[in-house]
Amino acid sequence: MDKTKINLKNFFAGPFMTITLVALNVLVYLWLTLAGGSTDLTVLVTHGAMVPAMIKDGAGWASLFTSMFVHIGFEHLLFNMITLYFIGRLLEQVIGHGRFLLIYLLSGIFANVVSLAFAAPNSISAGASGAIFGIIGVWIMMAEQYRNYPFLAGMGRQMLIFSALGIVSGMFGTNIDIFAHLGGLVAGFLLGYGFSFPNLGKVPLKKRLGSGVLLLILLGVFVKLAFTL
Repeated sequence: MDKTKINLKNFFAGPFMTITLVALNVLVYLWLTLAGGSTDLTVLVTHGAMVPAMIKDGAGWASLFTSMFVHIGFEHLLFNMITLYFIGRLLEQVIGHGRFLLIYLLSGIFANVVSLAFAAPNSISAGASGAIFGIIGVWIMMAEQYRNYPFLAGMGRQMLIFSALGIVSGMFGTNIDIFAHLGGLVAGFLLGYGFSFPNLGKVPLKKRLGSGVLLLILLGVFVKLAFTL
């Protein structure tokens, strides 16, 4: 009994949110596989993937959230989950479980709104990439704000290079939602200032307010674009 308590305590002291998110994505993938396959268009649409035309017709709003947990094929899942695990677990330990989860989810939703504004009406979008780029955005924000921490500055530089390579490769790749990646990156960067991380140091109030206002303005712009383009 004591050993179980110790194991549970150690689990919740570690990056359990990251592990839980990875597990949820894997479980959804297995569910889709049993339902007919994660590359079957009907299965994807009926199990949470995002279709812009459906949202614009007043249905499928939940897919702005659910599509973050849907992956199209095993390679898509594998790459995203490896990235989430290695980048996410470190960030979670730095900023805390609650802030990590909120930034991940909000970045993913914002990324999907940006995607909605530019995607073809009958395209199908899915994946955790937007939320993962949100995590990358936080690393970059911390490198700028907390530059006196060598580890954070170094991680920020690495994440900046990683994100640049990801965006450039997305321009030349197929079936890559570059708008979602960019949206997630911007959202994570701005949310980092908005949430701030007192254990690392104070973020000036003007930065916190400014980032929040800018994020809301951008959200309004992309929602407007989504329903006018």
